[in-house]
Amino acid sequence: MSCLEITNEGRPKRRAGNVANAAFVAVMFAGSMCSGQTLQKGISVELAPTGSAVAVPDADKPDALIVTVTDTGGLYFGIDPVSPDSLTAKIKGRVSQGTQNLYIKADARVSYSYVVKVLDAAHTAGVVTVTLLTTQPKPTRTGTIVPPEGIEVELARRAPAPTK
Repeated sequence: MSCLEITNEGRPKRRAGNVANAAFVAVMFAGSMCSGQTLQKGISVELAPTGSAVAVPDADKPDALIVTVTDTGGLYFGIDPVSPDSLTAKIKGRVSQGTQNLYIKADARVSYSYVVKVLDAAHTAGVVTVTLLTTQPKPTRTGTIVPPEGIEVELARRAPAPTK
């Protein structure tokens, strides 16, 4: 007798299989909703692949300072679009005593001149440490959360202006 056999009333004779399937789907759905790490919302870009980046899980924290440069040169501070002229003020308004790291998500296809504009704005805003987020060409298991990876860069401190 098949579990898909229908009775005269149009109902399956065996409901145990249907209940088990429904329970399996519910458990899988609930498991995906109870992830241990909540990923920050952001703008999706194609990150440059590197072989020497390190994990930077702080980039996924809700208070992380992230500037995204899209493949067309568009700038976003968090998920808000910004102009290059207003970026310095936005960063300065959120940075705390120069101790917070700025993360840059630059699309691999964008001209480096756009990234330099972000680095200049960060330097003017008083940021000392910047992390360029990258991707690693290594296999990952499907369904696992991989922390962001990047290369930390220290911005040069400007020498004091000569006095006359």
